[in-house]
Amino acid sequence: MVTGKKMRKNKKLKKLYDHHKYLSKKVEELTEERKMDRSSESKALLMRLKKTKLAMKDAIAKAKAALTK
Repeated sequence: MVTGKKMRKNKKLKKLYDHHKYLSKKVEELTEERKMDRSSESKALLMRLKKTKLAMKDAIAKAKAALTK
């Protein structure tokens, strides 16, 4: 039986996965745009998105670890 606490963790994990998927899509789109726009602003935005995506990946790993405890 799934407890309320585990269910909330599952929802949190799903939310993290969804956000990571969204960031992946945005990074892919911006990478394509960078082929035409080589400005420092677009580079900074791409770097910021990639760092956020990596942080999200770390949060997913942490949430998974907490779920398996």
